[in-house]
Amino acid sequence: MKRIAALTVVLSVAAAPAVAADHPKPMGEYALKVIENLTSEQRVQGTPGEVRAGNKIRDYFKDFGLKTSVQKFSYTRKGTTYKSRNIVATLPGASKRTVIIGAHYDNRPEGSGADDNASGVSVMVEVAKRIAKKKQLPYTVKFVAFGAEESPAGLVGSDTYVKRMSKKAIKRAEVMINYDSLIVGDNLYVHAGANKKVGPRDEILSLAQRYRLPLQIQPGWNPAYPAGITPDGFSDYTAFNKAGIPIVAFEATNWEIADKDGYTQTEENGSYWHTPNDTLQKILEDFPQRPGVRLYVFTKATMEFLKSQG
Repeated sequence: MKRIAALTVVLSVAAAPAVAADHPKPMGEYALKVIENLTSEQRVQGTPGEVRAGNKIRDYFKDFGLKTSVQKFSYTRKGTTYKSRNIVATLPGASKRTVIIGAHYDNRPEGSGADDNASGVSVMVEVAKRIAKKKQLPYTVKFVAFGAEESPAGLVGSDTYVKRMSKKAIKRAEVMINYDSLIVGDNLYVHAGANKKVGPRDEILSLAQRYRLPLQIQPGWNPAYPAGITPDGFSDYTAFNKAGIPIVAFEATNWEIADKDGYTQTEENGSYWHTPNDTLQKILEDFPQRPGVRLYVFTKATMEFLKSQG
């Protein structure tokens, strides 16, 4: 708890000037507590820890007054069958037009998955908390915590979710917003998908400029990855992109170093995801200001985007 108290001071100093009057607590402060909660034990797919993590997320959604459901699925790898779940919450709007917001909650066993991906879940949860207090929106919002994103599964939760969407539901989906690994990387990115439906991404970039949020696109220095686009296979946006849904993918990493493919997160210490260094304690020791500032930026960008959608 001392770690949270110390970082709250940093976060408050960084974010206080832009905090809305109806939310006296800085954006990102609640998300930080969610990370602490989710990383209290391992969330490796197919284990009781993953089940308990899913239950925690479902309880958050229920506490916000959102209608929740559990989408069960199974998959087989090397002769072993695993079970997992997607946790879904719905905020009904005035129309069936839908914004889907998602993040995977399982983690690799090497660390505690603070960055990858308790950070993404935490921003989703804080956005859900804040948006649930609003009057009826002109569109419906679906929040989805995906299971079984990491290996050996590999994006099974999100793939299952899209496969179970009806054609009408796919057509009504105006954008899928994905959060993955948000608190470590040198730079803060917002990507469009390989289907090149860049409208939502460009709206967020415009809002980022307006509110002085340090969001950028990946520069395309690696010829295999066009500027501003994230390729399929990197995270849970993949199945939505393939279904023709515009996607917005948020991440913090560094596309300008090493192989210029986004895999090396920091110039100073290399990558944290999928290593023993992916713990909140280690991240705060190495980069005490980054988590708070990044949680604020990604939450603020999402909230302003949602408010702008008429």
